[in-house]
Amino acid sequence: MKTSSLRTRSLLAGAVTMAIALFFVTPKLFSNQAGSENRQPPASPPADNRVAADAFLVKRETITDELQTTGTIEANQEIDLVSEVARKLVRVYEREGSYVREGALLFKFDDADLLAKKRRIALQEKLAKLDENRFRELLATEAVNQQEYDKVLTNLNVLQAELAMADVELAKTQIRAPFAGKLGLRRVDVGAYVTPSTVLSSLDDVSRVEVNFTIPEKYASEVRPGQPVHFTTENSRRPFVGQIRAAESKLESSTRSLLVKAVSENKDGKLVPGSSAKIAFVLHVAQDGIQVPTQALIPTAKGYSLFRLNGGKAQRREVKTGSRTKATVQILEGLSIGDTVLTTNLLRLDTGVPVTVSTVN
Repeated sequence: MKTSSLRTRSLLAGAVTMAIALFFVTPKLFSNQAGSENRQPPASPPADNRVAADAFLVKRETITDELQTTGTIEANQEIDLVSEVARKLVRVYEREGSYVREGALLFKFDDADLLAKKRRIALQEKLAKLDENRFRELLATEAVNQQEYDKVLTNLNVLQAELAMADVELAKTQIRAPFAGKLGLRRVDVGAYVTPSTVLSSLDDVSRVEVNFTIPEKYASEVRPGQPVHFTTENSRRPFVGQIRAAESKLESSTRSLLVKAVSENKDGKLVPGSSAKIAFVLHVAQDGIQVPTQALIPTAKGYSLFRLNGGKAQRREVKTGSRTKATVQILEGLSIGDTVLTTNLLRLDTGVPVTVSTVN
């Protein structure tokens, strides 16, 4: 009995000891398990920090520096037809809108009074000629003196001058075409009384046209007579070609621009005076030019810069630009033939950043 009691006590002491051990060990097990769940995986090796970018290989190119502007088409010659005298219009000889030759009679005014005046002067001149012949014969025989003959001769000269004046006045009753061209719409009808301020019609020489346009002052010294210009109009898709005839002698002070005049043939009449024209002409041609895509440029406080590839790394370069189009820009300073220019991922680039070239154009 005593032995059984001792065994029972021993078992109870062992159970208590085991319970105490489990009390201290179990939190550590859970704690290690929770820590293992929250623990981050071991860091992977650092990734490659190179920036992928497209590149452009700089090549030698022939660059045409072209200026584009707008202008106005005008007739080679154009006038408003008006009368020099105040008279009644009695006849119209040409149909409005028709082409007429130089010297063609267009309008005729009433000239009845002038014709009567001319006939009277002509009769007086005829009598004065007879007197002059008779007095010349008498002067030869000294039947009259020199003074008497001079009076008769002066009278004849005066009448002849009046006769010439009558012809001038009669000529003013006719309006003839000063040059070949196209008549405009008629503004008056037969029977109307016109004055020198009355516009009868217009006359335009459209066998060739003038193309007038302005250019900025920085290009004023580049314009030369004979330079070809190319232009298009709104009423035709066909491209036209002309030549610069002349430029104004000075700049327009308000706009700092130079007025230039070019001429173009218009045998088919496709170019209509008054219409607008989109003009392009070559200023000069560079044989060893450098061009890069416009997307490669980065605006700076001083102008523009770009990134070139140097030993596998990006290198920022300040550049001086020239003419440009929508896709390309001319580089005047800062690059050389054979350089490689980076064109994409520019925001991630800086001097010294390693670069992986994706494509090369």
